[in-house]
Amino acid sequence: MNRTRDYYRKMRAKHIKRKKRITSHYPGSDTFPYYSDDGRYSKNKIHCSCPLCKEKAYYGKHMPTMQEKRHNDSLESLVDDFYEEADDNTDL
Repeated sequence: MNRTRDYYRKMRAKHIKRKKRITSHYPGSDTFPYYSDDGRYSKNKIHCSCPLCKEKAYYGKHMPTMQEKRHNDSLESLVDDFYEEADDNTDL
């Protein structure tokens, strides 16, 4: 399927609009915009890739997300409850 220039123009505008909406939630974005012109939104990234912001992998080590931490905590509490119950039953 051959795409027209109009198609690419609309897709570029759609991507720019989405990225501008995301960056509008950054603090100070109303006085100091993330990029000076719209074309940069089309080509460049809009997120920070520093180790503090990028939690998925830091030097090859997986950093657990909050969801994973909560899941691990709930599993630990279930195991603790199981062992407490087992200790109560052996005292009889």
